Amino acid sequence: MSPPPAPPSEPTPSNSPTLAAQLSPRALRHNPLAQRILSGVVVLPIIIVLIIEGGPGLAALVSLVLAVAVLEFGLGMRLTRDDPVLWLALAGAVAMTAATLTNDIPTHWPLTAAIAAIVATPVLQQFVREWGQPPNDGSDPIPFAALYERTAAGLVALTYVGWLGSFFLLLRQLPQGEEWLLLAVFAGMATDTGAFVVGKLIGRRPMAPRISPRKTVEGGIGGLVAGFAAVLLINLLPDLEVAVWKMVLLGIAVPLMATAGDLSESVIKRALDVKDFSKLVPGHGGVLDRLDSLLFVVPTVYFFVRWIVL
Repeated sequence: MSPPPAPPSEPTPSNSPTLAAQLSPRALRHNPLAQRILSGVVVLPIIIVLIIEGGPGLAALVSLVLAVAVLEFGLGMRLTRDDPVLWLALAGAVAMTAATLTNDIPTHWPLTAAIAAIVATPVLQQFVREWGQPPNDGSDPIPFAALYERTAAGLVALTYVGWLGSFFLLLRQLPQGEEWLLLAVFAGMATDTGAFVVGKLIGRRPMAPRISPRKTVEGGIGGLVAGFAAVLLINLLPDLEVAVWKMVLLGIAVPLMATAGDLSESVIKRALDVKDFSKLVPGHGGVLDRLDSLLFVVPTVYFFVRWIVL
């Protein structure tokens, strides 16, 4: 007589998290890649629409982004929130973007005025403090080093963020500027994404460990390939009609400049001993952390169009 069949075993519960668990707020807080994807899903459609529409809507977006980036950079450079140098840099950045909306005010006028104000303000503040004081016997010297540091921080914030950022609108105003700005933004983002994904998957050899320990040679190559491919793909837009050799040249220049922009900000953050300028953009850090490569890419595309295409 055969033994009775064994009762069916209960299924062993799986240890792998469900999709709902992976998308929970708690899980997303510890998943930078998912945060990057969600941030892109939310932000990209807005950027695309405003680039296509142009005009005051795009100018308002660029002004807001640059204002936040200037604040992040200035505070990272140890400027205080009540320092007029910080707010002069912010005002200069916004004024440059506003000047691009009219042909009556050249964009270099707000830049020149802001530079003069940033250079003069710390000196004038110190002059007011010293006015009427008794002769200095050397026990309370004028803090020239602090004056220079404040001035330098304001000037770098104005030019690195504000002036380079104004090329977003200058590029949009060129003939076929809508397509060129879309190309610059997407090719720059493709370079960043390609470097991030390839570096995560197969990155082994450090690219510049003293500057950015997590960046790898493999990731850098992946970024260059992704940026080059993005430029050539966007060239298929029917309105561009640019010679292939010119787009190959741009396809080489854009990812190189995107990488240079990324590494340049890494040098600054390493000198300041900060990982990110803020935590405003989930998965990316601050606004400036997301903008770093584009600050080099967009001016590159602008001058490429002005000098080679037009």
